[in-house]
Amino acid sequence: MSAGSPKILVIDDNPDFGGHQVMAAYGLEALLQFGDWEVLALLHPENKKNRQRWSAIAEGFGKGRLRISEAPTRTAKFQAIRRHFQKSRVLQLLGIVQQERPDLVLVIQGNIEQCSSAFQLKGKIDCPIVSYIPVPHKHAEMGAKLGVLRDLTCRGLYGEPDGLIIISGTLGQMLRDYGALGRIQVVENGIPLEGFKAQPSRREAREQFNLPQEVYLWGQIGRSEFKQKGQDFALQLFLERAAQNSDEHMVFLGSGPDSEALEAAASGHSNVHCLPWTDKPAPLYAALDAMIMPSRYEGVPLAMLEALANGVPVAATDRDGMCDWLPEAWRFAYRDAESGLDAMKSVRNAEASVVDALKQRVWDSHSVEDFQRAFNAALEEWL
Repeated sequence: MSAGSPKILVIDDNPDFGGHQVMAAYGLEALLQFGDWEVLALLHPENKKNRQRWSAIAEGFGKGRLRISEAPTRTAKFQAIRRHFQKSRVLQLLGIVQQERPDLVLVIQGNIEQCSSAFQLKGKIDCPIVSYIPVPHKHAEMGAKLGVLRDLTCRGLYGEPDGLIIISGTLGQMLRDYGALGRIQVVENGIPLEGFKAQPSRREAREQFNLPQEVYLWGQIGRSEFKQKGQDFALQLFLERAAQNSDEHMVFLGSGPDSEALEAAASGHSNVHCLPWTDKPAPLYAALDAMIMPSRYEGVPLAMLEALANGVPVAATDRDGMCDWLPEAWRFAYRDAESGLDAMKSVRNAEASVVDALKQRVWDSHSVEDFQRAFNAALEEWL
């Protein structure tokens, strides 16, 4: 660590491991690889997967500049209320910040409720508090239990951080609409592109996954969860299309709470294929002609970026980061069958030049390194 290095204190007191923490880990690497930061990370002791990931970063990139300790605060449901009854924990956090004297406090949030205890430091410390919040949706939008009630308790949280880092312009406007007052910085997601540089041919990829060759193949890749990902609706749309397009097939790749229900609904349809999740899904993109993503909410889905990186067009719900990426004709209203079928028709008839332009956009500026450099630059703006 060089003399005069800026110091950042990162807080993630969430016991669960989610997609936003995958990107946050890439961001942490950025601070060590492209910046000159000294980092203290306060993590939930029971989130072993997150701690293991950060510990690996400390060994690979830290070079003594990353310390990991236990967060005194804890995230739980109704945290917006709970935090007011956890004064001793917040005081412990305040003591750590006062002792460390960071230049910046970064709060890792899967939604505005998570890690919100840290916002109670505002006005008590001498540095800005910035939230990294890739998914700013309200609980009711996400279909959470007691979502409307939880949203009522969270109404004021959006205005508390000094700044918020978000992953798309559409989501940034969402934050403003919800009451965000701080600086909003857009740092778009990046994906590991190395695995797509030597893809198999379409024929080889279909052989690998035991899929038919001479068909137009739709796909959906991701966790099998109807409430968010909408595999049940994707199947409904596909079967309606297939009644008029006998050359089309559909493949689902993923595991999750609705895997059995999806397989049961697909049984009896020889043109529908359900595959379990694999740690190496990249070759499947080479097998696909198009993707469908009828999600309730997404942020900016990595599967969409991965599909576009492979020249695979995507029909998706008309919301979130999909609005920042996909042509209007490829988007459809949530759970609206008529507009969903229209979008699928547009995707099948998509002009090659449009698909190629989106592919080039991903490869030109949306690698993991692109995300990391932008993430580090966004935080350095606070110094």
